[in-house]
Amino acid sequence: MLGLRRPHKGELPVNFVEPLKDDAWELARFWVNGDRSLVVTGFEDRWSPELIGSLLLECARTVALAFSSRGIMTEQEAWVRILNGLDEERTRLSESGD
Repeated sequence: MLGLRRPHKGELPVNFVEPLKDDAWELARFWVNGDRSLVVTGFEDRWSPELIGSLLLECARTVALAFSSRGIMTEQEAWVRILNGLDEERTRLSESGD
């Protein structure tokens, strides 16, 4: 990413993002394949847990808009399904003791 290495074929391009200010940093990366998911975070000393919660909801909203803009489903349907996914995963993690 950002020209530091050869990109992975599944990596999202960042050339559509407005130029980043010098004080910007990457907070997290999400990867998923048929077997598992992987979340990598960094710079925990620069942000609070509340910030990641806010960003996750902003991410969910952006995804709902993306599904809607492609005509896959309505924004509301996507939003509800995303929130259901969050609730299901939170329940699963609570029950597994993770």
